[in-house]
Amino acid sequence: MFGVSRKMVIRTLAALIAGATAFYIASLIWYGRGTSDVREDRSVPAFALKDYEGNEVRESDLRGKPAVIMVWASWCPFCAEQIAHLDAVKREFGDAIMIVAINRAESLAHAMQGNALPEKAAGTIFLLDPDDAYYRAIGGFAMPEMLFIDRDGRVVLHKRSPQSREALRRRIEDLLAR
Repeated sequence: MFGVSRKMVIRTLAALIAGATAFYIASLIWYGRGTSDVREDRSVPAFALKDYEGNEVRESDLRGKPAVIMVWASWCPFCAEQIAHLDAVKREFGDAIMIVAINRAESLAHAMQGNALPEKAAGTIFLLDPDDAYYRAIGGFAMPEMLFIDRDGRVVLHKRSPQSREALRRRIEDLLAR
């Protein structure tokens, strides 16, 4: 059409994909992010977000009990499974732990679609973050992002990748032992 062969287009696309992949891998190595643990000792970033019923929930509401905050979105292929894993460990540990799922920049109707519905995780507090401000506040890089928070409201671990149910159980046991 423009004097460019199909073969040249395919080569160009392959080069772009290879370059983007190399850049992504280099950034993971350089910044130490990706699937690595980020050990922290800082206060949980402030938030005042609405739950699915319109009630305001603040980070201060989490104090006094260990918590896991997961930032998720309906388009994330791993997030529905993570919500199911978190629900399973919530059922196991009961009221000893709080589970909070903060949706990234989606409407209530959109967040309710798909496999991450609140009725599938009755013990989870589902919040909406229409401006995606919390993801930015935690330095979001991957999906899902999980913060493990102690009784005093301190972030002790920031995970930037999906977790197995067993890994979540171990991390929650560590939180409860603190």
